[in-house]
Amino acid sequence: MSIPMEKIDELRKRTNCSYEEAKTLLEKHNGDLLEAIVEFERKNSSRSNSNYYNGTVSFGTKVKQLIDKGFRTRFIVEKSGETLINISINLLILAALILNWILLIALIISFILGCRFRIRKEKGESIDLNKFIDGFGSKVKEASGEAKQQNNPNGAKNPDKRNDDNDDGYNEITIE
Repeated sequence: MSIPMEKIDELRKRTNCSYEEAKTLLEKHNGDLLEAIVEFERKNSSRSNSNYYNGTVSFGTKVKQLIDKGFRTRFIVEKSGETLINISINLLILAALILNWILLIALIISFILGCRFRIRKEKGESIDLNKFIDGFGSKVKEASGEAKQQNNPNGAKNPDKRNDDNDDGYNEITIE
């Protein structure tokens, strides 16, 4: 069945779908624009609930997406390769609000005891806090080393630089 371009354009304008999807929907409903729109809304219920207005996402939808992302992003505490805690970021934030100082003290103690902290994202860009912390530490060492270098004419540098570039396919943030 040949669908006129005007109907495809009208369906695209009303639903913000692709040409291919508009053509498929109209062919399925024998060119009936209203039936095609109804099916499109049924398939994409988030758009039919007034969450989208002229291509913009409402505040409620953004909050829901943020909460969903928080449940998919995990906070992991490990010691000697064994996972001690594996909770969602949302639960960590809730615990921080309720147990603010107790949680902070527990995190500091576990850091001192050699635990490893990771924030594992479902997908997206990986932020390596180890490199940030190591970079900050090396800048502090360089600044203090410049002061020591004035007193030490040999100018020996500290060979104790770590480079942990292990990438196992996950997007995670690790604090050691």
